[in-house]
This record gives sequence, structure tokens and C-alpha cells, in this order.
Amino acid sequence: MKDKFEQLFKKVSSSIQDFLNNLSFQVRLIITIIFSISVFITLCAFLIIQNIQSNIDRQVLTLNHNLKTTQILAQISAQALLMGYKNVSVRKGRLSELVNNFIKEHPEVAYVVITDNAGNVLCRSHYAHFYKIYKKDTRKTKIIPPQHVPFIKMSYSKNGKLLVIAEPIQFNSNFLGWVWIGIPDTGFTIVGSKKELITFLFEIFLLVWALSVIGAIVNSMIITRPLRKLEKGAKAIAEGRFGFQLPFKGFLGKELSQLVKAFNKMSKMLKQYEESNLAILSSERNKFESVVMSIADGVIVLDKEDIIQIVNPAARRLLNRSGDELLGQKIIGIWDSKVNEKLSNYLNNIKCDVDSHISEYVTFEAVTESKHLKLTLAPMYNTQNENLGTVIAIHDRTKEVEIELIKQEFISNVSHELRTPITSIKCYVDTLCFHPKDINEKTQNEFLMIINEETDRLIHLVNDVLELSRLESPRAKLNLSIQDIYPPIEYALKSILVLAEKKSIRIIKEIEENLPQLNINQENIERVLVNLLSNAIKYTPGNGTVKLTVKKEDLNNIVFRVIDNGIGIPQEHLPMIFDRFYRVENKVHTIKGTGLGLTIVKKSIEQHNGTISARSKLGEGSIFEFTLPLPMPMPMPEETAKIKDLEAEPRLAKSA
Repeated sequence: MKDKFEQLFKKVSSSIQDFLNNLSFQVRLIITIIFSISVFITLCAFLIIQNIQSNIDRQVLTLNHNLKTTQILAQISAQALLMGYKNVSVRKGRLSELVNNFIKEHPEVAYVVITDNAGNVLCRSHYAHFYKIYKKDTRKTKIIPPQHVPFIKMSYSKNGKLLVIAEPIQFNSNFLGWVWIGIPDTGFTIVGSKKELITFLFEIFLLVWALSVIGAIVNSMIITRPLRKLEKGAKAIAEGRFGFQLPFKGFLGKELSQLVKAFNKMSKMLKQYEESNLAILSSERNKFESVVMSIADGVIVLDKEDIIQIVNPAARRLLNRSGDELLGQKIIGIWDSKVNEKLSNYLNNIKCDVDSHISEYVTFEAVTESKHLKLTLAPMYNTQNENLGTVIAIHDRTKEVEIELIKQEFISNVSHELRTPITSIKCYVDTLCFHPKDINEKTQNEFLMIINEETDRLIHLVNDVLELSRLESPRAKLNLSIQDIYPPIEYALKSILVLAEKKSIRIIKEIEENLPQLNINQENIERVLVNLLSNAIKYTPGNGTVKLTVKKEDLNNIVFRVIDNGIGIPQEHLPMIFDRFYRVENKVHTIKGTGLGLTIVKKSIEQHNGTISARSKLGEGSIFEFTLPLPMPMPMPEETAKIKDLEAEPRLAKSA
């Protein structure tokens, strides 16, 4: 019997050994690692379960202790209630003394409340009213008695989570009331306290990371590292480095070794083929691709099945897609429905009209979310007049379209602004010319005043348009010079003084003394300040205030603020108030203007390398703020000489 068992054991052992020998090295390594990880996880699970059980036992003991404490307090309270105190206040005092002594002896208890059998509060500990334990509709003097014993529940309040225990007060089967005890939650979970829970989670985290690192190492050894070497070899072949050989070192297992041998053999064969014919073909193709790739416009080459074969960088940029997303795809699938329809019609005509050989190119527009493209399609034929595919040239017309739209919008706005005063002038002049007898002298004077105002408005508009054109011209730049900022400020304040007095507007100025000189164009800054101050006066009701502050708030800038308490600007209009011809008054009031003033202000500030912004609340006023940078300090002649000396003598500079 013993011999048979030994023979059976040898056969089983031999079978297992043969099975393992037939497995590849990678499979054996994976089986070993999986077995080790299984044992490790089983051991960790055993330790975790043991820890959980001990924590549960500890929490059960704590709960039993709290229940016994509550029962003891209930027995003492029963004795206090049965001592025969006829005076209710004396009885409550005795209970209060009992409760306070209990709280001192058990500092872990948050509160204690004793009620009669109806739930009326007989006494309570300090701070018990901070916890939500009373019935809301009884002005916090009653607690709803529990329906079962023992009564244990979790209570939540602003002061934290509590474990609430209620124990009946009984004496000789007589039900006298209830004892309520609130104990702060110690934060125990199934794995222990909150600190222990965090420790447990951290251990799990480390365990997962350890297993992940092991998996990453195994993956790198078995799969990633060999694949990277194979990828390196494939890239070498793709780059034309035929004959590239992979080393056998670093490949585990006979399967990968055979794959490396096959790859090296293939590389040698490609090298031989390259020497015979591939060099010529590759050279011709490279020339063609180089020409296509260097074209500034986008180029897409399709085969006769309308599949993309070549895409140059310009086309990828215009279509905002990578080469992998385009190559090998149908051309119909990368456009919207309108462009797809036009492409389909043209490509189908090429395929249908085989004998006619369409040679003329077709052009149409394609509009995407952010670009306006012009597509030019032309068919390709070989020497046998067979269709080889289609070439699509893509030209970006986005800037051209934007410029055309800006021009059209500008001309339209200027025409509209010019037409309004001209129409008004024409109307009043016609009335004065053809009906002079029907108009008295007073009305004639009113007409002439209106004509004069409209003429001034027309002159202001033309001047603003010319000034804006000058500021936006790339050739024309402001002549800036280092000078004091005070003269432009004084000129602006004097210029708007009459306008302010006419509306009884009080001008407040807070100009910091001894401000540094700035690199500015005085006339331009005067116009900026006059524009902002006059706007503030226009949109401020009578008897209001307009404030101008000029301060140096940091080391690099001087800040100008024009503050008023006028009608304000709605929030939705603030982002557009610096746009040309945009007038908020068209939306909220009827004050006239050209709509170019703030645009000119912004362009002027930008010419000074400054910034401008606006803040406002409807009905509370506005704040226009712009900054002008301080000029860079010029080095003194002595310092310049020192710098030259240091450059001429580098050794001396280093020693210094």
C-alpha cells in the first residue's frame, strides 16, 4: 500500500513538473506572483478581521458601561423622588444637586435630564438646552417619553453627535419618570475610533500601493520593457533605418526571443531590399511629401476611395485635428452637413464622368466654429488618364472675413451716425428756406440753435472718427516725452468747470503731491481726462459730485480714478462700453453722444502702455480707472562707465 502511494505521488509530482516546464517563463512568473499576493492578502485580511472584532468588543463594553451608569443614576433618582419631600422646589433642588454631582463624577457625560412619567422636565444639568432634546411645541419644557426600553439612539445637534440613553425611574414596579443621559460620540466605527479608521485606511492605501508597485514592476519586466524595445525597433524601421538589430538581452521567455529573431531577420531583408530599389522610391516620395508639407496653405490628398492619405501640418492646424485623427478617414466625415453635401456631389461627379475627365477645380466656402476656410478641389490623373484621387487645398480666410466685417460695421455705424445730424439739419434748413413767412422770429432762432447744435455734433463725430483712425493706424504713434502730469490735470479741470457749474455739480479733486514725471503725450492725456470728466458730469444728476483722484499706489504705476454718483451703468453693458459706437444711453436714457469717446480713451491709454477699466452699479454711480506706467530709470553716466569697465575686465568683476 505504501509503495502504491509513493508511485502515485511520484506520478503526480512528475506531471506537475512537466506542466510547469511546458509553461513559458512569463506565465510561471505571473503564477508565482499571484500566489504570493494571494497569501499576503489572506494574511492581511486575517489581521484586519481580528482588529475589527476587537474594536467591536471594545465598543460593546463601552455601551454596556454607559447603560449601567444610566441605570445607577435612575436608581439614585428614584430614591430622591421617594424621600418624601413635600416641597416641590426642595425636591427639584435635591435632584439638581444629584445631577450636578453626577456630572462632576462623570465628566464624559454631556448632559443629564430627569423627567416625570409624562415627560415634564424636573431638573437638568447645565448646557442641556444647547442640545435638541425638547419637544418644539412645548416651549422646551417637555421631552417625549420613549416607547421602548432600553432606549438608545444617536442625536445630532450643532454641538456635535451624541449617544442618547433613556432609563426609566422605577421603585417596586412603580414608574416614576425617566433619566436622559447624553454622551458625546467617541467616533467609533467598525474598525475603531476615527484615528484608528484613518490609520486603517492609510494601511489599506499603502497595501494597494505596494501591490500596484509590484504589478508595475512585473508589467515592466514581462510586457512593457520588451514592448518598448520592440517599439524602438519599429520606429527605427519606420524612420528608414533598415537593418536595425534588437539585442537579445532583456527579453524574457522563448516566445519573445523568437519574436526578436524574426524582427532582426525582417530588418536584414528590408536592408537588402532598400539597397536594391526602396531607396529610389523613398527618395521620390520624400520629395513629394516635403513639397506638400512645406506649403503654407493646408493640403489634403485623397485616394480614389476618398480616403485621406496625406495631410500637411497647415491642414492639421486649420482643422484643429492631429494626423492620427485624419489619416485613413473618409473625407466626408470631418465636415458639417453642408460642406459634406458639396464634397459628395463633386467627388461623385468625378467617379461618374470617367470619360470626360473633369480637370477644372471647384472652390467653395467652409465655415467652422472659429475659422472661415476656402476649399479648392482638383482631381488627379495618371498618364493613362486613370483617376488617382483628389487634392484639396485649404486657405484660411478668417482674418480677411473679420477685416471685411469690421470695415462694413464701421462704415455702417459712421453712416448711421452721420445721417442723424444731417437729416435733422436738412429738415430745419428746408423749413427755413421754403416756409420763412410761416415761422416767427423766435421759432427761427430755435431752429438755428438746433442746426448749430447738430453741426457741432457732426463736427465732434468727424473729429472723433479721425482721432480714432489715427490712434488705430499701425504707422501713426503718439509722440511721448517725459513731463509733469499736473498741467494736463489742471487743463482738464478748467475745461469742464463751466459744464459742472451749469448742472451745479461739485468737483472734488484729490491729487497727490510730488508725483513723478511720466512719459506721456500732454494733449492726448488732456483729452482722456476731459472725456472721462465730462461723461461723469453728463450722467450725474444736478447737485451731484464728481471726484478725480490721482495717486501713486505702487512702484510702477500712477492710478487715475474718475468717480461719480450718477445714474450708473447696468452690469450687462460694462464689457461693451469701450466698443466703438456703443452707447448705453440708447438703452436707459436719451443723452446724445457719438459713441466713440470711450473707444478713443481706451486706445489713447493703450498707446501709453497703460490699462483702463470701469466699475459701476445702476443708480449708485460709476468709477473709471486707468493707470499710466512710470518710465524706466535711465542709468547715470558714472554707472554706465562702471558697467563698461566691468565688461572690459571680467576677472575684476568676478573678484568684486
